[in-house]
Amino acid sequence: MIPLHRYFIWFFVLCFLFTCICGVLAALMPRGMGGVLTAVPYLVAMIWVLFKFLKEQKRAPTQTERKRFTLGFSLIFWGYNLLGLLGGIYFFSRSNPTIWQDLLLYLQQPQFMAVVLIMFLLIAIPLYLLTYWFYGAQAQRMANKMLG
Repeated sequence: MIPLHRYFIWFFVLCFLFTCICGVLAALMPRGMGGVLTAVPYLVAMIWVLFKFLKEQKRAPTQTERKRFTLGFSLIFWGYNLLGLLGGIYFFSRSNPTIWQDLLLYLQQPQFMAVVLIMFLLIAIPLYLLTYWFYGAQAQRMANKMLG
């Protein structure tokens, strides 16, 4: 089995780049429409990395690699989103120090936490399942088509 570290690095860089691009696009869209772009960076980076893997390895990912890609991509995506959230709160709390206190008050509310958890699961579960499927049967079809 090959080390997958460089594919995870590629995923992170592409995901971050497309997050920045989608952030600018979301700012230009009418209010409330930017949420449509939430999963786009993940999907573009996931597909791009699969193409890179197929070209370099000349095969589809094995079952073990498929599981590692799925879990790794999810952890990378949600990890850097969490860091971005905390970084944004820190950045804006410099001009308004009550932001941290407000966040802590919200985190103590069960309704708020339930909504956050539901929103997270509504995005995380489909992305996880889509990645798992895409790096399995779809990757095999792509490899057969690309490599003959």
